[in-house]
Amino acid sequence: MISLRLNKATEKLREDFLHWLSSHPVPRLEGPFDLERFVEVSRAWQSTLAKDRWVGVHWPEAYGGRGLGLVDELINLFGLTMVGPVLIEHGTESQKQRFLSKILSAEEIWCQGFSEPGAGSDLGAIRCKAEKSEKGWSITGQKIWTSFAHHADWCFLLARNSSEGKTKFEGLTYFLLSMKEKGIRVRPLQQITGEREFNELFLDEAAVADDCIVGNVGDGWNIAISTLMYERVILTFSRHLQSEQAIKGIAEYFQTNEASESEREKFGSLIARSMAVRALALSHLLSYEGGAKKPGPEGSLDKLGWSETFQDICRFAFSLGGPERILRSGSLSVEEGLFQRNYLYSRGRTIAAGTSEVQRNIIAERVLGLPREEKRKR
Repeated sequence: MISLRLNKATEKLREDFLHWLSSHPVPRLEGPFDLERFVEVSRAWQSTLAKDRWVGVHWPEAYGGRGLGLVDELINLFGLTMVGPVLIEHGTESQKQRFLSKILSAEEIWCQGFSEPGAGSDLGAIRCKAEKSEKGWSITGQKIWTSFAHHADWCFLLARNSSEGKTKFEGLTYFLLSMKEKGIRVRPLQQITGEREFNELFLDEAAVADDCIVGNVGDGWNIAISTLMYERVILTFSRHLQSEQAIKGIAEYFQTNEASESEREKFGSLIARSMAVRALALSHLLSYEGGAKKPGPEGSLDKLGWSETFQDICRFAFSLGGPERILRSGSLSVEEGLFQRNYLYSRGRTIAAGTSEVQRNIIAERVLGLPREEKRKR
């Protein structure tokens, strides 16, 4: 049984961070959500955090962190949770020295080049080609749903260097691609919310040097899985803040608007469910303390639980407010259109970082140990 209590050192870290925040107030974005403004403010805020080592606190001290644990990282919820941990675990010393400090300070922004038009949930089916050249490698293909690619300086990307492997998971390599290279075209995609967070990424013989391969040539699948494990466990935990903010918004709405008995019952159930999935995620984080265990397939429980619960919270919020709930702006809109925006935004949370269907398969096979469908039919 894992205790959900934080140790004294972590509690002290929390107190120190709260004290630091008292003289470094968190910037606030007023009015309707604006993605471009959000990126600008967030980048500056992360730089401020990095100067006093309040970001990436679980990273080694040699690379700008504090050498603490993953639970300590959740104290301030500003963890760099994907390419940073992967470089620390799999990268060369030269790669760590080159990239990590600029990731912490937000001097360089990264995007993820995994999904493709014909290979979204099936990552092993990617067709983006990596061909050996005189100076390194040449990448040709297309990526999609590439978050913040139009702001990114670098992309960590999975490409196929060989199609001769026995399985589709062989012959993949993990590259670090500069977004300033020739042969790269980024096309923003407008989401249902009206924002342009996602992008299509077109690569036409984009150059990557040999020293920008993480791990060995052909070992990209294992490193990509490591990336996704960190995303589904650590990044998902930070997203519980979105659930808390959505719940807070509903509670504030009910302070000035009467709630029916059924609405109160539904709201209470959603709060309890949100707290339960957050407690489960925290128990997983605590199990990684000391480095004895690394994030694994149990992260699919966290990702599935959070994304579906968050979606239900946002759906409930959207149901409030009568006919005016459909308005996203104007004096009659509910909560300045926030409930509407969150409802639309939440639709993609059960797709991003692996669909709910994929998560259920992982839970069934790798957590519960159930046989695959084809084996059951024999």
